[in-house]
Amino acid sequence: MVKIDGKLHKVVGIVVECNPFHKGHIRLLEECKNKGDFIVAIMSGNYVQRGEASVYDKYKRTNELLKHGASLVIELPIEYVLSSAKFFAGASVQILNNLGFIDYLIFGSKINDIDELNRIAAINIDEDNDKLNSTIGTIKNNIKPKIKQLLKEGKSYAASISKIISENTDKKLTPNDILAVEYIRAINMTGSKIEPLTIKRKNDLPTASALREKIKKKITCDSFSDILNYKLLLAKNNKELSGCSNLSSIYLMTKDMENAILNSISLNNNISFTKRAMALKTKNLTLAYIKRLFFNIIFNIKKVDVAPIYEEVKGTKSKGSINNGIKKFKKNNYIRILGFNKICSSLLKKIKIPMLMSFAPSSYKDFISKYKKPSVIKNKKGEYILSPILRKNIFASDLYYHLSDEKFCESKRQIVTISL
Repeated sequence: MVKIDGKLHKVVGIVVECNPFHKGHIRLLEECKNKGDFIVAIMSGNYVQRGEASVYDKYKRTNELLKHGASLVIELPIEYVLSSAKFFAGASVQILNNLGFIDYLIFGSKINDIDELNRIAAINIDEDNDKLNSTIGTIKNNIKPKIKQLLKEGKSYAASISKIISENTDKKLTPNDILAVEYIRAINMTGSKIEPLTIKRKNDLPTASALREKIKKKITCDSFSDILNYKLLLAKNNKELSGCSNLSSIYLMTKDMENAILNSISLNNNISFTKRAMALKTKNLTLAYIKRLFFNIIFNIKKVDVAPIYEEVKGTKSKGSINNGIKKFKKNNYIRILGFNKICSSLLKKIKIPMLMSFAPSSYKDFISKYKKPSVIKNKKGEYILSPILRKNIFASDLYYHLSDEKFCESKRQIVTISL
């Protein structure tokens, strides 16, 4: 809870993509209003976890959230958006936790049973239990090695559990259930005081996927074909000249994937983003993973750029686990605010994490005093220079708007000559 003007107020957190904003989001916001006085939304920017550009830009989606009850909208950094459910959910919970005043995290799920989701989230693959007792069934045959094998194949923990459950029962975790499990795991393993709550996802409304199909998209994955081909040709040239393609340092890249990508590059490299992704897809490599990886290549997001979400706290134990100690969320260097309503101005004063609301140079002077190096660097000329990780986020937004400009898209060459 947060104290404002002598009164205690409850604050609800949600994690959304709003791609696009629809009636299901309105229903979620109405549920949140019944639980708290303020609603803080963590939202993807111009790119979403599916490995695609959002159908509407982040500011249009922010306005819809604020119009229907959200108090504050914070952008989830692109490096965590273009990642697995574990890091997407973990980074979102990290931001909410580090704000210091979030009481509830509310999300939708098909299972709609917080005890059941907690049971799944609390499974420890290091324990010697050989079965998963659950209200949706009992899974036997030594669960531990099965999960480990699926993890080796590149699946997330939650996706591995989902696969095992679907193979042994008539139930299956939906993508929203998988995210719900990851939210709960992040809360439990860090000893967070945030209480997770779930609401039932119903089938009485059109899905976001169905709505996206009806929207005439200005920007699709194939809008990025030229810049992706350009980056991959550079990687292949580097491989031939120096023996190193530089792709191995890209976030989410594996050695096998690097070799597969390099083998897919030819002198006649005029292949679309989608066709290249489909050609690389296998049983173990989902299309979403490959598309996220392609965007990481485009934005040059490297493994070293993705900061660890947690740090160990010795001598503690996390909820639902025998062996694992509590992992503490690392502090955010900053949060990027996309929008807030007038009532939220008092809440902003309670935020101790540095806030960035504009990339305009005039905002740096107020911001620099709270900003920690190396996020902002002052050069010899006295100019403030953004760190690589901030430049990636800016470039991601700039590229989105360039591609939404039809005149810009007419000249494909301009896309690949943007300063990278």
